[in-house]
Amino acid sequence: MHCKIVKPTRVSVADFRCIDHALDYINLHYTEKISADQLSMEVGLSKEKLQAGLRARTGRTLAKHLRIVRLEKAKDLLANTNDPIKSVADAAGFVNESHFCKVFKQIYFMSPIQYRFLQVY
Repeated sequence: MHCKIVKPTRVSVADFRCIDHALDYINLHYTEKISADQLSMEVGLSKEKLQAGLRARTGRTLAKHLRIVRLEKAKDLLANTNDPIKSVADAAGFVNESHFCKVFKQIYFMSPIQYRFLQVY
């Protein structure tokens, strides 16, 4: 049996500037589909350095960070608009309303409608 030893990816100070650029890009483009391959090309890092740097900077993977950014936008829309849940899901970058509701409930232990109601009272 052979075990492959994987060395951790080192992230330099210059790499962290690129990571910060990646985080800015995510905050501006959260409604779009963002892949690690595409984002690594956008900021000029290898996919491995991008993923290691994001985890070091945020404590999350790209997918989890993107989901949190989208959920935070959705929470803002739920609290400050009367837009239908489908519109909130679309505006926050979710594929569809049911996926949005499922993810929202997994993270916040309540539905988007319950969250909106709590913001009113």
